[in-house]
Amino acid sequence: IQSLARFTPGVKVDNTGTNNISIRGIASSGGAGTTGIYIDDTPIQMRGLAFNPDEALPKSFDIDRVEVLRGPQGTLFGSGSMGGTVRYITTKPSLTQTSVYARSELSYTQDGDPSYEAGVAVGGPLIDNKLGARASIWYRKDGGWIDRINPDTLALAQSRANYADSTVARLAMVWAATDNWTVTPSVYYEYLKKNDVNNYWVQYSNPSSNKYVSANPTQLYSPDKLYLPALKIEGNLGSVQLISNTSYYHRENTTGYDGTLYNLGFYQQFFAFSPLDPLLLDAGGVHLNDALYNPDTVPGAIGYRAQGSVNNRQQNFTQEFRLQSADANAPLVWTTGLFYASNRQQYLEQIIDPNVGTFLQAIYTGTGNSLGDGATLDDYILDFFGFPYDPAFPNDSYFLQTHATDEQIAWFGEASYRFTERWKLTVGARYARMKFDFNSVTGGPQLYDVTTALSASKTENAF
Repeated sequence: IQSLARFTPGVKVDNTGTNNISIRGIASSGGAGTTGIYIDDTPIQMRGLAFNPDEALPKSFDIDRVEVLRGPQGTLFGSGSMGGTVRYITTKPSLTQTSVYARSELSYTQDGDPSYEAGVAVGGPLIDNKLGARASIWYRKDGGWIDRINPDTLALAQSRANYADSTVARLAMVWAATDNWTVTPSVYYEYLKKNDVNNYWVQYSNPSSNKYVSANPTQLYSPDKLYLPALKIEGNLGSVQLISNTSYYHRENTTGYDGTLYNLGFYQQFFAFSPLDPLLLDAGGVHLNDALYNPDTVPGAIGYRAQGSVNNRQQNFTQEFRLQSADANAPLVWTTGLFYASNRQQYLEQIIDPNVGTFLQAIYTGTGNSLGDGATLDDYILDFFGFPYDPAFPNDSYFLQTHATDEQIAWFGEASYRFTERWKLTVGARYARMKFDFNSVTGGPQLYDVTTALSASKTENAF
């Protein structure tokens, strides 16, 4: 998609994580998208419920073409197409011609792992003029070049950890039931896996020697899986064509952030103004040395880990009936139809923090503030936060869960009349009834005021 955008004026892709496509400057960072993204006739774009709504960008193996339709496309493509539409058109099976397509590539990154890909697509008639099929499979590995180390011991945790795997498979068939009717079932599958992020720490790296090192405490593994079964029925009714498209789109995408680094910074702000931090601050309130990061002061706190993850899931059902003129070269060309979609989406953000009780106990004990021999790990959590874990998410210090449903039924129509070879008039309309509802729940002790053990010291240190 990045290469496509470079050759298509007015199209821009956000490569900072969302994969958001804007056309002619129309984009949205939240809510429903403004660019329709289609695989054949199925819309797949995601609603931005909270963070990291990464749009799916299908891989390009065995793609017949990619269409970029700029400007509002609501009269033909009504699912989030205010700015325009991007359509990935897959190669169709044939009833008459056998074809084979293969592609492979091998490359090498200096002082990194090799990258390679291989794929093959085969299609043709199983019964001449009656039954045809096309199958394809493709795999790619992008080699890593960043080593991940343990931030506590600086020992190597994984060599060249930022590699990625991509797998795409597709099977489609076409059945000519009669001279005028064809049925095309298909299924598309894609699985992408990023083992870690492409960020390195300057402190431990030496770019001039091609040495790149990450000291992120937690691995940021990011899988992205989708599958799309679809059924297309086409009928030739003389001067009119009838087309029915039925599809179900399922996707699950997990991204995240380093919850360990986030939590250490979050907890530190409370320890800085409490009796739990006996170390001095300078005149500006900056830590000269902090117990949270000093293994000589608090040896039990070393090895603390928390994982931050963001999971987005989609289950979309789409049904469209379309009537259109059969002669594309006629002066008057028209399309009309009915569209129905029922889309479900789930968002879950978590800071998975099962070791916070042990961590807090080590901090309390190492700074001379132990709660006593009989205190449990839950006692330390309750004493520090003033609130226990939510029983529905017993290992999460923070969570945000949202379920959303989009339902739409619409009529659409568009007609173009060509006066001359250079001039034509196009009119279109769309009438839609849409319903959106969602419920959201958030919790975890991080949401609550950390006052139980710290309120007095905050008052004492206010000046």
